[in-house]
Amino acid sequence: MASSKKSDKNLLAGSSVLPAEPLWRLAPTRGVDGRSLADFMMLIPGLAERPAVLHRHVAASVREVCESYGDQVAFADINYAINVLWVSVAAEPGLAARVAQSIRQRVPDALLVGGQLGASVGLAQGDDVRPRFWRKWVLRLSGRKGSGVNAVEHQ
Repeated sequence: MASSKKSDKNLLAGSSVLPAEPLWRLAPTRGVDGRSLADFMMLIPGLAERPAVLHRHVAASVREVCESYGDQVAFADINYAINVLWVSVAAEPGLAARVAQSIRQRVPDALLVGGQLGASVGLAQGDDVRPRFWRKWVLRLSGRKGSGVNAVEHQ
């Protein structure tokens, strides 16, 4: 048992794996012109368990979308461990929704996280893009039972 603890310490001491830099230190808060940026987060369920080739595909797709918007997209980060994509864009009305929709067209599993789910460009009113388990969770928290567009539960 003692030799196991010693080898664990040696492994950690010689390891080049370091904790990731916190996102608040990485993501810019202002553009090159000094104006504030807007941020959004997308959840990509199950990404961590998928093969490396899919990780590369998702990264390439996100990169293509971000590059297509030029300087309007300031930052993008994919955290494979927690299945999250973080994007910082110029604070222009509707830009975050357009970028999120473009990402979603290339990565259909990507879900926009925020207070206005389903309010992005290109979604018809009444379309509920949240997975079924989210709808049940929202219904349970809100106490609603089948009233309103968001309360519709499809079996």
